[in-house]
Amino acid sequence: MKTGCMVLGIIEACAALLLIFLAYLIKYKKQVEIIAGYDERTCKDKDGLANWIGGSLLVTGLLCLLLAIIATLMPNHTDHMMIAFGAVILLWTIIANIGGRKFKT
Repeated sequence: MKTGCMVLGIIEACAALLLIFLAYLIKYKKQVEIIAGYDERTCKDKDGLANWIGGSLLVTGLLCLLLAIIATLMPNHTDHMMIAFGAVILLWTIIANIGGRKFKT
């Protein structure tokens, strides 16, 4: 197995685990204060925001973890995995941002 693929898989897995941990804090512990741009005065539904952003982060983290596993198992496709990793992060960031707007007044 190529060393570069193993390193890529480890880096992606660490990023995925960080996203999953943040999702847990936001979705289940309701720590919405760690959400960038959160303002208690403009948020009309704190629990809804926590569920939406936390759920989006959880999906992103799980998809990134899956990509990390695939990158490790398929060493000849590292470029494709890096592009897919970036696309997943970008797509779910856009989705979370657009969906999070419905909780502002």
